[in-house]
Amino acid sequence: MELVDEPGNFNILVMGKHGSNVDTMIFTNINSETREVTMLSIPRDLFYKGRKINSVYAEYGIEEQVRWVEDIVGYKIHNYILIDMYVFRDIVDLMGGVDITLEEDLVDPTYKTCDEDGCSTLYYAAGEHHLNGTEALRIARSRHTTSDYSRAERQQLILEGIKKKAMGLGIGDADTLLSLISTVLESTETDIDTDDAIRYYFRYQNFELNRGYVLSSANVLDAVPVAVAYITSHPIKTCLDETKPETCTDSFAIDTLMPAGGNWGLIRDYVAQILAGE
Repeated sequence: MELVDEPGNFNILVMGKHGSNVDTMIFTNINSETREVTMLSIPRDLFYKGRKINSVYAEYGIEEQVRWVEDIVGYKIHNYILIDMYVFRDIVDLMGGVDITLEEDLVDPTYKTCDEDGCSTLYYAAGEHHLNGTEALRIARSRHTTSDYSRAERQQLILEGIKKKAMGLGIGDADTLLSLISTVLESTETDIDTDDAIRYYFRYQNFELNRGYVLSSANVLDAVPVAVAYITSHPIKTCLDETKPETCTDSFAIDTLMPAGGNWGLIRDYVAQILAGE
């Protein structure tokens, strides 16, 4: 299949990982004509070519991960960046935190938060919040009491907060900007060098951000149980606390996501509609 590579359009695959698997994938389109940046989250449970899409990186490497996503969305990806979720936390702290507005309460009894005052259930009320790196990471990663769709929306919301904070940096903040870019590039897997990163920042920082797009069962995907034979030979690890291996067990039953009727063209058409502003 020939990939779409339109003049004036520049695509980046933004990924986050925790452990060996990719935890977050956001296909990001930058349109120089409309001066818009559009983000589309791709669920990690998307089942393609016999495996969950988020497992490709651990098995085949980052370039193959990019190629699989290209095949799914139908568009050429010009650059990629893969960041460890804990480095993401450090970046938010380096920026002095980010501001977001939650549209609804976020409560996750399975996610325990601990500080000098003890441990409690993850809870953030609807409304405005100024988040440090640890808080931003918690909100980005919580998933057990909300849908993957909601989780992806929160991740995009935090990225929007980072963009707004970065827009406040200019020539007068050159040291902070260079430190931020250096931290990102030194702590990630990417094919973007420092010169390109600085150029992208000044070229695209004022583009309008279109967020909220997520591949899900609300548009073109269906929940599909994986074949028992596959699950038996490829158990899915489920953890109460991913930082504690003793809480992990192998699961032999899981629902994955696939396009309705197994028609992968639905995803490519949906992406094309989004980028066309339809």
